[in-house]
Amino acid sequence: MTAPFQDPTEIPLRGGNVSTVVRVGETVRRNAGPWTPTVHALLRHLEYAGFTGSPRALGMDEHGREVLSYLPGECGEYPLAPHWVTDEALVTVATMLRMFHDAQAGFRTPPGGVWRSFGPPPPDAEIICHHDAAPHNVIWRPDGTLAMIDFDLASPGSRIYDVAYAAWTWVPIFSDRDSITLGWHRPDRPRRLRLFADAYGLIPRDRHRLVRTIRKRIVDHVEGIRRLATAGEPAFVRIVQKGHLRRPLRDLRLIDYERYTLEHALR
Repeated sequence: MTAPFQDPTEIPLRGGNVSTVVRVGETVRRNAGPWTPTVHALLRHLEYAGFTGSPRALGMDEHGREVLSYLPGECGEYPLAPHWVTDEALVTVATMLRMFHDAQAGFRTPPGGVWRSFGPPPPDAEIICHHDAAPHNVIWRPDGTLAMIDFDLASPGSRIYDVAYAAWTWVPIFSDRDSITLGWHRPDRPRRLRLFADAYGLIPRDRHRLVRTIRKRIVDHVEGIRRLATAGEPAFVRIVQKGHLRRPLRDLRLIDYERYTLEHALR
């Protein structure tokens, strides 16, 4: 079997569990898929709209990998450093997510375009969700601004669905044990959830259903990973084999226990 191509000038980058990523000069090279041209169309739209919180799509290289602009800065790595878990960081993430959603105005999926997704588009799809705007896919840049990377799982969805995932992973809606392990120190979950909703600018209807949507997003996350693992996708097989689904199952128990406290904080 031939080993994957890797030029001596390539620098492996740490990141998520799904892609092989290397830096070449001021660019990033990542393994591509049928969804890549559609993701690049989205990234180009964001660039033209003036959104600076995502990499620029630069095409494909001679080895069939996508080429993106390199975003200098610090990627979220667990356990998170103290400046990642502040209220200021939480507000910045929520604001960035709102800007990302608003910058999509006028974007349409190209004819024949496909997305890599956990399932069919929901009936209330209104935007393209990032679907994985957790700390490990965020870059803290030298100027203090944040940017999102790894758009492979981007696909149609609703604003609140993307907000739910980001709130789950940034508030976070994790058990105290898991929060401490990952860098938080027993966060005040109700207060921080309200802070996130305020910073994003959630309308009353969405605030009312946010906690239920977070629960559904966790369930969809678990079921989607299991489905892709069953289909034989290596990255997701590894996620299951490493036991990474045990924590979200604990999160489901937590959100059921704290549901009314969390909902009251959003009123």
